[in-house]
Amino acid sequence: MRSRKRGDLNAEIEEGALSCNLMHLANISYRLGRTLHWDAAKMQCLGDDEANKMLTRVYREPFVVSKHV
Repeated sequence: MRSRKRGDLNAEIEEGALSCNLMHLANISYRLGRTLHWDAAKMQCLGDDEANKMLTRVYREPFVVSKHV
């Protein structure tokens, strides 16, 4: 990433993002104690508001992420 050369990456950016999604979903599933049904197109769990709330977090000042990045 520091070199800004795509060839220096170990994997494509999208592949890394998908891998992180799997890890986060596994963690949420474990914490809730149930299976999740993931909609990759919508990037949310189907019919599970509690799980979807865990996909984001509320940050405390000054570590707030702007809604317009």
